[in-house]
Amino acid sequence: MELLDPSLYAPSGANDGAVLLALRDPATGALAFPRTPYGIGGSGTPAEAADAVELSGRGEVLLCVTVHQPLSPGMKVPLLVARLRLEEGIVLDGILEGTEEPAPGTKVRAVLVPEEREGGPVLACRFRVAA
Repeated sequence: MELLDPSLYAPSGANDGAVLLALRDPATGALAFPRTPYGIGGSGTPAEAADAVELSGRGEVLLCVTVHQPLSPGMKVPLLVARLRLEEGIVLDGILEGTEEPAPGTKVRAVLVPEEREGGPVLACRFRVAA
């Protein structure tokens, strides 16, 4: 099955896990997610001078909200959207599995889940509460 957005994530090789695709400044260690052709904004490092790295996809919930109104056509609601801090320090917004809002500090991990789209099923990256 194809990935919904292969520029953002890839299979981790461990069950249904996912890694996130980022750039690292070789001089400072600064990270940028997602990978872009513009490089690392914080350090000004162009993409061709940065190292392509994989982020673990493990982190913690900073806050979470339940979205009840579809934000785009075909979006299934209710949907949990969370601000997450990854182990590597990057803060991003992600979609959580389930319908119960987890408390701040809850540990999560990135997983690939099948999702129906117009062109057929794809694997989407979601975050699952870690056991």
